[in-house]
Amino acid sequence: MSEEKQTGTKTFWLVVRIVLIVLSVGMIYWYRISGFVAFGNVVGIAIFALIMLAAIFTAPLSRLLKKWRRNKVMKIITDVLMVLIVLFFVYAAAAVGIMVIGSRSAPAEDATVVVLGCQVKGDVPSHTLQLRLDTAYDYLKAHPAARAVLSGGQGEGENISEAQCMYDYLTEKGIDGSRLFREDRSTTTQENIRFSREIIQKNGLNPSLAIVTDWYHEFRAGIICDRQGAEHGAVSAPTAAYLTAHLVTREIFAIPHELLFRR
Repeated sequence: MSEEKQTGTKTFWLVVRIVLIVLSVGMIYWYRISGFVAFGNVVGIAIFALIMLAAIFTAPLSRLLKKWRRNKVMKIITDVLMVLIVLFFVYAAAAVGIMVIGSRSAPAEDATVVVLGCQVKGDVPSHTLQLRLDTAYDYLKAHPAARAVLSGGQGEGENISEAQCMYDYLTEKGIDGSRLFREDRSTTTQENIRFSREIIQKNGLNPSLAIVTDWYHEFRAGIICDRQGAEHGAVSAPTAAYLTAHLVTREIFAIPHELLFRR
């Protein structure tokens, strides 16, 4: 290789390393601003910290890998690890893609709205729940014949059930309470759907569902609906920007867990 080409190659890889370092720092900061410690941000920070370290210490890592790969067993191990790493990032990109696709599945006309609960802080909805409720409000205003099941039990630190909190919020905004049905037993998305469908059947509501939840959660909620034999579509709520990295990372791992370990 000519000296000019060598210089160009070195410059290219230097730029790649700088980009990876800057990207990693930005992502770590994004995870940190969620303000709490949970699976999504811990895993995300760990992944991007490793990427950043690999970009900073490329030369010594390269020498170490070359040394390891002289041993046949270590060569196999490093090859397998590299394949697994590539497959993980391919899967992660595909998972985000199917989340986006799942969030754009339109519900049937005047489907029964099912609002999936989220944290209540005392008596008031968390930011995430408020965004879901504002989305449900807009849908109900645009579809006057639609009814809604507000689904969520009472958890730790909540003075009232999520269903009651959602009912209070929507009726205060002007939605007629006769259009709203409270489901206050559920603690999981599986129970949200199952118990809401029981209320729908009991009250003769439209069995087709319009699931209101965060956009990234729509695909997995759809998997659960499919398992329970429910026709469904998505009415996707936005996710707070400061929580997006953490929640999407968590969902990347939650999808295969849902497919493999839950029925």
